[in-house]
Amino acid sequence: MKKILILLFVILLFSFGATAQSTNSYVSFAADSTLDAETVYLVLDSPDPITRNHAVTLTLVPVNNTGTATVLATPQGSLDGTVYFDLQTAADTVNNAGTIAVKTYTYADAYWRYYRQKLVSSGTGVTDFTGELGMKRKY
Repeated sequence: MKKILILLFVILLFSFGATAQSTNSYVSFAADSTLDAETVYLVLDSPDPITRNHAVTLTLVPVNNTGTATVLATPQGSLDGTVYFDLQTAADTVNNAGTIAVKTYTYADAYWRYYRQKLVSSGTGVTDFTGELGMKRKY
């Protein structure tokens, strides 16, 4: 009986420590697409708050599906998961009339607890997006 209680305690202990975003891991963004002129947000499937002792890397992978859309990307951060702020002053072009560019953004200190990608499309066409958020414990 004592062994069973110890085993249950260990299982319970590990279950409380598990999160969707763990140390030195990558979490995929939910895939999304832009269609003609619109703004979409590439977000995590299950956003867990990130602590400040992590370095964060955001990778954005566009695929030109059809047409000649131009898509601008801006990484954004939030402290509460509701109000987001642009993490740079100018947006990056990730699709220029069919010419795509994979973008990677690196932040040495995870000041923000939540991250997403703002995607603004103009012109006509469909661009598909995937990507990931990587975290590495600093100490």
